[in-house]
Amino acid sequence: MLKTTLIAALFALAGITAQAQTATAAATPEKPASSAPKAEADPEVKKSNAGICHDKTSPSYKQTKNFTAFKTMDECTKSGGRAPKK
Repeated sequence: MLKTTLIAALFALAGITAQAQTATAAATPEKPASSAPKAEADPEVKKSNAGICHDKTSPSYKQTKNFTAFKTMDECTKSGGRAPKK
């Protein structure tokens, strides 16, 4: 009850009208959007921000979260990327 009253007071102070919101729905934060590109669900090659091209056989492929997606390793290297050191 106290949460509902506090939330309603905050909305009133901010000049916002709440339409049938519950305290739990208003207090539950939304999940942040993923920073990975959505163009492909699982690209063949990922070029990291450091310019390293990781294909699916690379040990770092799954760890690479911020990347540019490519269809082939050749496309990735032609874009200025390089293969990972072994």
